[in-house]
Amino acid sequence: MPPHVPEELVHWVDHHNDEIVHIDPIGFMDELREKYRVFYSPAYEGFWAVTRWEDQREVFQRPEDFSSSPVGLPGGPGYGGVKMLPIELDPPEHKKYRALINPVFGPKRIGAMEDHIRSTANALIDDILENNGDKIEFMEAYAEQLPVRIFTEMLGLPFEEHKKFIGWVSAILHSSQIGDGLVRKREAGGEVTKYLTQLIGERAADIDSGVENDDLITILLNSEVDGEKLTHDEVLRMSFLLFIAGLDTVTAAHGLMFRFLADNPEHRAQIVSDPEFIPNAIEELLRYNSFVNDARTVTHDLEFAGVAMKKGDRVWLHSGSACRDPREFDDPLIVDFLRRPNRHLAFAAGAHRCAGSNLARLELRISFEEWHRRIPDYQVTPGTELRMHCGGVAGLESLPLTLG
Repeated sequence: MPPHVPEELVHWVDHHNDEIVHIDPIGFMDELREKYRVFYSPAYEGFWAVTRWEDQREVFQRPEDFSSSPVGLPGGPGYGGVKMLPIELDPPEHKKYRALINPVFGPKRIGAMEDHIRSTANALIDDILENNGDKIEFMEAYAEQLPVRIFTEMLGLPFEEHKKFIGWVSAILHSSQIGDGLVRKREAGGEVTKYLTQLIGERAADIDSGVENDDLITILLNSEVDGEKLTHDEVLRMSFLLFIAGLDTVTAAHGLMFRFLADNPEHRAQIVSDPEFIPNAIEELLRYNSFVNDARTVTHDLEFAGVAMKKGDRVWLHSGSACRDPREFDDPLIVDFLRRPNRHLAFAAGAHRCAGSNLARLELRISFEEWHRRIPDYQVTPGTELRMHCGGVAGLESLPLTLG
């Protein structure tokens, strides 16, 4: 243990492998948050866990003290000292690269996608109703399909290869940080890097030959920072990040939200009888099942939340813990679709607040509207043992549902 860590603040948490994270990767922090404002886990060479809403929000808003670098997803272009863009940059450098993707995920462009997303959702529901009987595996039949279809289109990837893409992302985000898990992470990161490098080369050749594309990689290749076109390496470091984030988080959100609604018919009845509840319901379920776990690195010796932290210390931010903090949310373990205010941190805060939040909210709203218009009754199939994962993103491995 580092000498600056008080013994009374040491508590083991391995957010990849502990059995509790496969059962309840969000709620397992509820008791720890009330016992510790901050604690230190020796796992993975050690990290501070900041458990409460106010402290997490402050960490997000102090990049001069808590840097976003390094993240270094194993095997990817950010692993081994080369920074991914823009997630591993701090202000002001971060702003130059973030400005390139903000318009792509802004309300105007994302709003224009609504009809296409709605038709895609209904096509998936058509297939479920026509070909699956009364039992489905929701993650495979819908939660993976909708967001992955939309995001592969945006990146210019062939959807036919989506299973391979999902496998790579799952290995990078959900495998252990040690042993065989770390090997899988590195291998998958290398495969993603190789795949995207080839795709970037193809899109660059299209630009040179006058072929017009409107996918994200082409947009990045045509973008400039400080008057200079992005290099292929810079495009790789940005597209790798988009690939990882875009192919997992909204899938996880669908699984967690629909599991709650399957288990809680009185809440489901609210949105079935009055779809006006849906936007509030989404925000409340984002709070209750906040599933993204961030990390920061301490830039210099400092005192924070009553403890001494040293330069280079890692800080873990379990968003589910912050979003159930009773110091910020009244009755946080009660799901209330009328909750106001609801300042959850599901999309983080500060300079690195999630760029894809507009797309995520739109996909979730359309899913809630169309699914519950057509399939208002469903439940988790009796006798099912649900397994989950945590790591960088918490979520369900599968969600068997019985319809009707």
